[in-house]
Amino acid sequence: MNTKTGWTPRLHQSLSSLPSAIVGIIGLLAGALGATSFAPFHFWPGYFISIVVFSAFIITSPSAKSAGWRGTSVALGFFGTGVSWIYISIAEYGQVGELIAGLITFSFVAILCVFWSLAAWLAWQLMQKFTQLPSSLWLSLCLLLAEFARSTLFTGFPWLLPGYAIQNTWLFELLPIGGIWLSSAAVLLTASVMANTILVRSNPLVLYLVLLVIWSGAAYLSYSPIEWVKQTGTLKTTLVQGNIKQDEKWLRKIARESLTYYQQATVEHLDSDLVVWPETAITYLYPQIQPYLAPFRKELEDSQTTLITGVPDRNADTGAYYNAIWATGNGFGLYYKRRLVPFGEYIPFSSWIGPILDVFDMPISGFEAGDSNQPVLQVGEWGVAPFICYEIVYAEQVRKMVRDSNFLVTISNDGWFGTSFGPWQHLQIAQFRAKETGRYVIRATNTGVSAIINEKGGIVAQAPQFERTTLTAEAKAFSGITPYVHWGYWPTLSLLIICILFCYLNHKLTRQRYEFIGTL
Repeated sequence: MNTKTGWTPRLHQSLSSLPSAIVGIIGLLAGALGATSFAPFHFWPGYFISIVVFSAFIITSPSAKSAGWRGTSVALGFFGTGVSWIYISIAEYGQVGELIAGLITFSFVAILCVFWSLAAWLAWQLMQKFTQLPSSLWLSLCLLLAEFARSTLFTGFPWLLPGYAIQNTWLFELLPIGGIWLSSAAVLLTASVMANTILVRSNPLVLYLVLLVIWSGAAYLSYSPIEWVKQTGTLKTTLVQGNIKQDEKWLRKIARESLTYYQQATVEHLDSDLVVWPETAITYLYPQIQPYLAPFRKELEDSQTTLITGVPDRNADTGAYYNAIWATGNGFGLYYKRRLVPFGEYIPFSSWIGPILDVFDMPISGFEAGDSNQPVLQVGEWGVAPFICYEIVYAEQVRKMVRDSNFLVTISNDGWFGTSFGPWQHLQIAQFRAKETGRYVIRATNTGVSAIINEKGGIVAQAPQFERTTLTAEAKAFSGITPYVHWGYWPTLSLLIICILFCYLNHKLTRQRYEFIGTL
């Protein structure tokens, strides 16, 4: 069967001439299917199907405008499903009503879709103008660039990145080598090559070879793992999950009761080396709570137990408020959160947007971001890289702090998102940070999912959601760094440069061969 009489051109023509309404329906469904690749569903083929459809739509688009619309349809299904949990936090705790919450959620999803829309438009333009490189390479490059931009611009939203879809595949083993970006590049390249093979049948052999090396190498690492880091100790660790209702935790009566519970739960586990409370478990300001907890701190010191807890702080000189982590007892250190959640902890462009939010009576926090160069916390002899809630999604921030640490601690309050799958996606992201860095991740949350994650990204122990409970397990300390921690983006950039150079050389050699044959 050849491409002139076979099914390939007929399929190409059919997709090219699809009515816009049909394209929209297929795109929405394909995008929604992609969201099932992430926690808590873990149906990893779903995302590959989404990107195959996305790529096929762009390859068969009759114009750049059409490509942009087609890409938007897939993005709308993907983000509309994947981050739908945002609606819960706005509707239940934003005090704006269901209609306004729906409009805000849709606006946020629409902003995320813009990145995919631009990627589709740009990929189509490059495919037409620069035929030296195959369509599959342009598609994967543009979408990877769009995801990088989405993860960095305006503080970034690096959620639902392509690489998170492959937790249950061999590609998970690429994380210690190139992190989330190498796994994302592998996912996008695989799916776009599949689409191009089905529709065009013109992928250079080098792309198949690259994918063969990636997948076979990941398979080898899956069955013969390399020990990048070395264990240096163990810590008996207890997580205290208070399960305080989000709309009550800042009330004075509840604040006293919850603090009493956290203290009592800790006293019952003074045989642990480390006890971790969630984000803002203490709702009193740090200067206020220090003298009050002085006797408790002495008790912790005597038992050689370190307490790490979330606490708000206020700078007496500037009046600035900070979301902080405090280590006390047999440890020390105070860390201020660097990556704040837009509209949750601060208002971007507050001089413009603030008055609008005042109209809707939205309660907005006014935290300031901490300094970009802060030391790690100390737990006995161990260094601990601290991260508050959303910060664990920033792979580069985590990578930079790992060198001075023996394990990671992340505290969160996912009570904002109720029974949605947002907390499960958050837990999954923490598992990826553990695998990338070769470090245990100790994750304490208010309502769940509290867990201890090992250096391979596996869950050692996990507490049930929406229960007041404690979780005790052994955590391990490690030294040494993975290639990703050492090299960062370079493995991913090297892969892309190799693909571009060899595809270009393949095009030149093929062209010269045809020109030589033409002279005969």
